[in-house]
Amino acid sequence: MKILTTIIVVISIAIACTKGGKLERISGDQYTITSNASSKQLVPVIDTTSSGTFTGFYDEQSNTLSFTITWNDLWRTASKDTITSVAFYGPANAATNGVLVRLLPFVSTNNAASANLGLAGIKGFTMSEAAALLEGAYYFTINTKKFPNGIIRGQLAATKQ
Repeated sequence: MKILTTIIVVISIAIACTKGGKLERISGDQYTITSNASSKQLVPVIDTTSSGTFTGFYDEQSNTLSFTITWNDLWRTASKDTITSVAFYGPANAATNGVLVRLLPFVSTNNAASANLGLAGIKGFTMSEAAALLEGAYYFTINTKKFPNGIIRGQLAATKQ
């Protein structure tokens, strides 16, 4: 009797574990967010060779933005600086400055590197902010101690997947 009960329990567990069905996306619309950044895009322009990229993914239903930023040649070895944050501004086009929307504290002393970051939950975007992001009306900056308003800037572009 114990063996029969054990077999029934094991079969029931195996059936229960496989009844989940196929995996489905939780959300509706998802977007790729990209940008190429430089000091030449700042308003006013900073004359450096500093550059960077932003490659991200925005999920509209969960209001989550996950992204990777890279940066190159942010400062010369002789005049070392420290990254203090990554900021999002908008709404603004490429020739104007917007208001600060989100500030992500981030510290690095690397002249060239990359980092994976994100916005979600209470740090995520409001509905109107998300709409502006998806319309390309936001830009990001990497801020340093010597350049608290940004050493590079890149206008963000959204592409629906």
